[in-house]
Amino acid sequence: MKKFKKAMALSLALAMGLSLVACGDKTEDTTATEATETEAETEAAETEEAETSESEVVEVDNEAAVQALVDAATANGKAIHVYSWNEELGSRIDSHFRTKYPELESLVIYENLDVSGTGEEYKTGIQNAINAADDNAPSIVAADNDVALYFAQQDWAVNLTDIGLTADMYANAYDFTVEYGTIDGNLKAMTWQCPAGCFVYRTDVAEDVLGAKTPEEVQELVKDWDTFLETAATLKEAGKYMLSGPDDLKYAFIDQKTSPWVQDGKLNIDSCINDYLETSKTMYDNDYTLKSAMWSSEWTANMATGDVFGYFGCTWFVQWSLNEESHGMWNVCDGPVSYHWGGSYLTVSNLCPNNELAALVVYTLCCDEDVMYDLYADDYDFPNNKASVQRLIADGKGSNPILGGQDPLVTWDSVGQGISLENATSYDATFNGYLDSAASSYWSGSLDSVDAAIANIKEQVANAYSDIVIE
Repeated sequence: MKKFKKAMALSLALAMGLSLVACGDKTEDTTATEATETEAETEAAETEEAETSESEVVEVDNEAAVQALVDAATANGKAIHVYSWNEELGSRIDSHFRTKYPELESLVIYENLDVSGTGEEYKTGIQNAINAADDNAPSIVAADNDVALYFAQQDWAVNLTDIGLTADMYANAYDFTVEYGTIDGNLKAMTWQCPAGCFVYRTDVAEDVLGAKTPEEVQELVKDWDTFLETAATLKEAGKYMLSGPDDLKYAFIDQKTSPWVQDGKLNIDSCINDYLETSKTMYDNDYTLKSAMWSSEWTANMATGDVFGYFGCTWFVQWSLNEESHGMWNVCDGPVSYHWGGSYLTVSNLCPNNELAALVVYTLCCDEDVMYDLYADDYDFPNNKASVQRLIADGKGSNPILGGQDPLVTWDSVGQGISLENATSYDATFNGYLDSAASSYWSGSLDSVDAAIANIKEQVANAYSDIVIE
């Protein structure tokens, strides 16, 4: 469609140009033709840009398929157990599934293990429940982004399309979430969230120091890493800091991988690791940050002081992580690159006694356009559904008080379309932790070079994984 519109615009331009040639001086007509062609090309480019900035929404009608799940789940009549590490998923089930399907309410039993969702305790708890294979066996297992591939790759994780969740149902999910939940061609995990990353910045600092009054103006000042560092230097001259700490850069860099951490059984150091180490070291050495560690009390406190310009945040970060004292002082823009941070996925086990009910729960939370619409309208949770997002934008529902009334939906939609997780592996969370350790030692001077930091990562991997070849 984009190519067709551009070609049509150029054809019209040529036709107009030929008409002008027939009526006047050749020199003037040539100029007019060129001007018209340029105008048409500009218009076509603007049209193409407008199209690419808005998600391509798929029109789907799942009513009959969903009703079939409801009927089959009701006829089956067996209860299922949904396991997670905290109460978040339970609240989603209460507010969205139980209210929509009250006749099935008692058949969905929520099990909160109340542990860290990314720790070994959760993995062990789930596996023990799977091994027990009793009436309390997990039917649905929630998984944080950091461990979602671990769970999706377990033998008990079923292909979701085998239990009634069709490709059409998930057609409006952002591509990277489908990519991430697909194992060897089989869709093993779905998510209700699109945790698109962004650059979150103080509007007062932007205007007072940089003279930037709009997100578009700020985006120009952080549009790539060279410009980002130039802006950091400008802020330093004014006594401000670009970021709270150098590790704020991490998620933006590691999503730029062009190859996985482990490839053909060998440890692979992608160029994005070098880039991250070099750029974060520049930020550290030039005092472009306050050198606080992510999630430390200092890191959070710096949100309210007005000394720190920005954070590399994401959709949920804005709603649940920004210091309350600073609410209303922030806006968001795309930042230098597209990336994601976090998210929660749902997998289904082969011990499930009521597959249709499990499929209906997953569909309701991760695919139902109305439910996904309400996720943001009610709780500001950016949904993994492009149709819902476009409805929210059209209905003017995006304004967020934490962002001083800014509507971030177009930004997050744009970023969500640019994310790729094709090189993600189940090693990522662990190896990214090794990167954290090496980077911290490099910043402080304990390791004296990027090469030394990479050697440190290799050493950590060697100590933990005897089956991975390290060269």
